[in-house]
Amino acid sequence: MDGKDIITYLKVSSERAGRLYPVLLDKHGNVIDGLHRLSADEKWPKVTVEGVETEEQRLIARLVSNVCRRNVPVKEKREMLGRLGEIYIAEGVDPKKIAEMIMKKTGMSYPWVMKYLPGKYKADPKKGKRSKLPNLTNVKVLRRRTEEELLKELLTPPQRNGVLEVKKYANTHFVNVVVEKSFYEEFEKTSSELGVSTEISMLKALEDHHEKMKKALALKKLEEKAGKQNEKRQNPA
Repeated sequence: MDGKDIITYLKVSSERAGRLYPVLLDKHGNVIDGLHRLSADEKWPKVTVEGVETEEQRLIARLVSNVCRRNVPVKEKREMLGRLGEIYIAEGVDPKKIAEMIMKKTGMSYPWVMKYLPGKYKADPKKGKRSKLPNLTNVKVLRRRTEEELLKELLTPPQRNGVLEVKKYANTHFVNVVVEKSFYEEFEKTSSELGVSTEISMLKALEDHHEKMKKALALKKLEEKAGKQNEKRQNPA
């Protein structure tokens, strides 16, 4: 819905169900959340959040209150994150740390922040420092692993059971991944020593494992196709 449709909907819904969500104001009377509600009715109930004083705090409160309550347009999300980026740059925050800063301040996930954060605040890996990992480009691969070896690796039970739990909820686009604290702290320590954020390390680990799964699946399909072709040759119709 566009702005006019939202205001019309609010007028109708307030008459039928009442004014359920108050307009949120910061300590100075600036609107945190509820501009459409005020447009629908200037006497809409208001609540002042005394702990919100600065523009940064107001943006974070607005972001959290909106994203958790309704579908916020992509443009609006990018504008809010972009403005936070401007604030942190003015405060002297390293541009490469903007995404991590927003993630910590808002509580939003790293993938979510990276999805809507304007490109100029995203670190370009090609322009970053050289990796601290050893250079493996000259290591020779003796042979390609077979489908059986790949599947064996993927299906081997993890060395530690019960350290991770995944929870899905119907009312959100995300799933919650709960990790045992001791395991997370080990992961965090290793990531820190490599100069990489824990969130990026975990995301890369998931991506790398998923790539292995896709390769194993592709090999399996090729093997099945080759098997069917051999069977046709041996048993022509």
